[in-house]
Order: sequence, then C-alpha cells, then structure tokens
Amino acid sequence: MNKQLIKVLEELNKITDSVILKYPITTAISEAADIRVILDVSKIEDKPFPEIGLSKNLSNYLSLYKLFGEDREVTYEGDVIKISSGDITSSYITDSTVLMDSYNIDIDQFSKTEAVPSVVEFDLLVEDIKKINSASSVFKDLNEVIIASIDGDVSVYLGATGKFNARNNNFKINKRVKSTKDFEVKIPVENFKRIPESEFKVSLKYNSAKDSYRVLLSSNTLEGFKIILSTKI
Repeated sequence: MNKQLIKVLEELNKITDSVILKYPITTAISEAADIRVILDVSKIEDKPFPEIGLSKNLSNYLSLYKLFGEDREVTYEGDVIKISSGDITSSYITDSTVLMDSYNIDIDQFSKTEAVPSVVEFDLLVEDIKKINSASSVFKDLNEVIIASIDGDVSVYLGATGKFNARNNNFKINKRVKSTKDFEVKIPVENFKRIPESEFKVSLKYNSAKDSYRVLLSSNTLEGFKIILSTKI
C-alpha cells in the first residue's frame, strides 16, 4: 500500500476502526451505522491485494505500516501479512472476514443512494469544514450541523434542536445555490467532525416515498471517494 492510500485510510479511521479492505473497491460503515463510505482503491493504488479483515484494528494496522519505510516489501500468506524493510521484519495476523459480515457493505447501497433525486447540490469547501468544526468548539451547546432551505435559500449552520439554547448562539454559512424544496436536516456534530478536511460536492437526497433525506458527499479531489451521512428531520 502506497503513501497516499495510507493517508486516505487514516481519514477513514476517523469514521471506523473496523473494515474489510478490498481491491479495487473498499466499503466501510461506522459503528452506529449512520456513516457509510466507498473508496475506489484502484484510483490511488495500482498493486492489487487480497481482502484484509481488520476488526477494531485499522489503527493498529496503520501504526504498523508507519514503522517501515517506503522501501518496505509486503507479502500476503492467507490471513498473515508479512512486512520487511532492511533488517526489520514483522508478521501481522488479520481478522477473519467471515466474522465481519456487518462490515461487508454492499456496493449497491451507494448506487441506489446516488439514483435518488437531489433537492440541492453545493460545494462544501475545506474552509467550511474547518470553520464549522472550530465553531462547534466555541459553541459547545450546539450539537447539530443543520442543512436547511427556506424559500429556496440554502445554509449550513450549527444548532441545538430539542435543547434550550439560553444564549441563542448561532454560526451559519450561506450557500449561493437554490433548492427545489424547503427542508431542514440535522447531522450530529460528532459525525460531521469525522468528515475529512477536504473539498466535497454535497448532494442532499430526498426519498419522497419514505419522506427521508440522506447526505451524499462526493470528493472533488479524490475520484471514487464518497460518504453517505444519515440525517434527522
């Protein structure tokens, strides 16, 4: 696995510590099943590898890789990964993928979400993510990131639905786009903070039959990297 893939997996580790790494497509899900990720590994790594089961061990796996230089040699023998670089060697036993069925996310889940109509699309910039995360540290009473549209005008802001906000605190970023319907969807701040500080296209998907929304984040800088966030309304 090359340096860029390791870096992307470090971002994935913010969402989950359990994953079945696959080539060419890896999917992942958070412990609470409210964040789903798909990563086209072949876009950043040209050397295929077998399925690697990591049950609460992604962080340990990445830490092990960092002990070796870029000249490391990696071989796979069943569930054992052998890494060597110069005089340093290590054998790492991976977890059984058979016992990780709940982390084996079907790729179709993502294509089905993409097929759902969007009520609005806009760019979420690196600075947007950084500022919202910083503001959430200032306004600790605001525990939700809310995406809303009133009369077609769209904004992303911090709020505290269902809580008494004595100071009426607020932090808002207005987006210069128009939506096809008015809405208000909420994402827990702790989930928003797991989003990599990168640039994404946001597509708010609305399933009219279920009257439900999902946020689809498609990376503008890494082709084939997408995140689905569950929401409350």
